[in-house]
Amino acid sequence: MLSKVLCGMMLLVLATLPTIAVGQDLPSGKWWRDQRMSKQLDLNKAEKSKLDQAFINSRRKLIELKSIVEKERFELENILENETLNEHAVTEQFKKLEKARTSLAGERFNFLIQVRKILGNERFQRIKMFYGKLRHQKMHRKMENGPGPKK
Repeated sequence: MLSKVLCGMMLLVLATLPTIAVGQDLPSGKWWRDQRMSKQLDLNKAEKSKLDQAFINSRRKLIELKSIVEKERFELENILENETLNEHAVTEQFKKLEKARTSLAGERFNFLIQVRKILGNERFQRIKMFYGKLRHQKMHRKMENGPGPKK
């Protein structure tokens, strides 16, 4: 039974990887308020306003969904700490946790879709490329500097 749980966990992780990969090339926060980015994407006032509203709505949902994930994780830990293992209870709680995680990932993806709708394809691709390059540069600098504390 435990192997089924582990197999289920792996399938859910693999199912969410495409969503995570898409979001990694995009910045977090209100990047459209950065003057350089706003100018580069030629954002108008109405588009900034739409992005602000989409961000606010999404953040509210994310805060709520993150708390649900934490609650379900806490409940799973409690069940696992019992002296006797109740496989059915563990499996059911794990399903609840994964459902909560999927909802959280889904909301992140929904925000990404809203951004894409507001920007259109061409500007959406530009921002992905821009932040993808920045992320690549940061990783390259980390590799050059090596592990350890920064000076």
